[in-house]
Amino acid sequence: MIRYYMKENKYKFLAKNTILFTVSSFGSKLLAFIMVPFYTSILTTSEFGVADLLSTSSSLIVFFVTICIADAVLRFAIESYTERQGVFLYGIKVVLSGVSLFGLILSVIAFFNPIKWDLYLYFFLYLLVCFSAFYQLISNYLRAINKIVAVAISGILLSVTTVLFNILFLFMYNMGLKGYLISMTSGYFITLLYGIIVIIKNEKGVLKQKCSHEKGMQMIKYSLPLVFNGVAWWINASLDRYFIIFFHNVALNGLYAVASKIPTILNIVNQIFSQAWNLSAIKEYDKNDKNNFFKNIYSLYNFTLMTSCSILIMFNIPLAKILFAKDFYAAWRCSSILVIATVFSAMSSFLGSIFVAVKNSKIFAVSTVTAAALNSILNLVLIPGYGEVGAAIATVISFAVIWLIRFICVKKYMILKINIARDIISYVLICVQVFFEHTVINSVFLHLILFCMILLLYRKEMCYLLKHLNKRRNKL
Repeated sequence: MIRYYMKENKYKFLAKNTILFTVSSFGSKLLAFIMVPFYTSILTTSEFGVADLLSTSSSLIVFFVTICIADAVLRFAIESYTERQGVFLYGIKVVLSGVSLFGLILSVIAFFNPIKWDLYLYFFLYLLVCFSAFYQLISNYLRAINKIVAVAISGILLSVTTVLFNILFLFMYNMGLKGYLISMTSGYFITLLYGIIVIIKNEKGVLKQKCSHEKGMQMIKYSLPLVFNGVAWWINASLDRYFIIFFHNVALNGLYAVASKIPTILNIVNQIFSQAWNLSAIKEYDKNDKNNFFKNIYSLYNFTLMTSCSILIMFNIPLAKILFAKDFYAAWRCSSILVIATVFSAMSSFLGSIFVAVKNSKIFAVSTVTAAALNSILNLVLIPGYGEVGAAIATVISFAVIWLIRFICVKKYMILKINIARDIISYVLICVQVFFEHTVINSVFLHLILFCMILLLYRKEMCYLLKHLNKRRNKL
């Protein structure tokens, strides 16, 4: 039993955390979204492609460097109130060991420089890996000890400082790629300092409590399968960039990287909700779902994603005209396809929270590794002939496979009364929308018809939300 959470209505607990994470994430994602025209007007496609390559590579390396110990810290610190500080300290030791070893390996690689990089790129790659690793660890511990407000503030701080540094180094000093990388790492550094101060202030003697050997081994056993999950998830989301560079060029990768900015709008919803939902799923897990809590949230979440997805596809081309400057406009061709991939990614994350609650991390690895293998094959087949569009299609299929495997496996741990036939029909409808968009019969009228059909499918969820919002309005 999670003892240090106050007893409160499960829906209110989820809503409160969602609001707090919205304050944290929405501001940061909105700023990042607004900055897209700024980046595309200052950086070349090649520079943006290199920056994206560093960011993408660092996100992969973090899985190996940390062995996903931050996820174990979140899960075990929530469960074990008396040992939470020891759990956090154990996580610090693992991350310190990992980044130290990575520093030595990267130094050797930089010395021989087999890929002919400028040395400063190796330096920033190390900083990105190091700061990302500690940021994940500190953020997860703050969530575990219910310091959600501090997590929200840190998210805002990260986005604001990064944007300010970007304006300083890109616009005022015109430092190009170097200025972009300095901005990213400086934002992380300042945010880490804030998180460390909050933990030291609220957790007295946080570096003194020891973690038992048994607990440490349990954490490692839990986190190791998540490495395979993380790597496979990275393959599904990012490997296509390397295939694009290999079969085409780094400029096309820059185009593909920009295309992911419109799906970022929907990904904001996913990231905000997932952070809050993970806490609720652990706290409220019930195999029989007697109160239909998991079923209701799943249906409402799917409704929100589907309507948002349909609207984004409808306005994909107008948004691309506004956001993508110069040669980047062509990215609209795959941005709407990547929106669908984000839907499947979000629903997979939702189901994954149930596996977190029951401490079964192996299913993460099974589902994502299977999809990653399929994604690699599809990239080899589709990217040579269809370029970035082929990469986007491969990404959609691989995330759909993850969702399907997890949906099948979750039945072992929970009875979810989901209207799966309705959901599949809605997925087909958004695919038809994308088909219309890429043909001469593309029109707003056809998009509106399909959007209304989706609303009709989810009329119960829509009525529930409208009724709830009206009730809240009357109270106010």
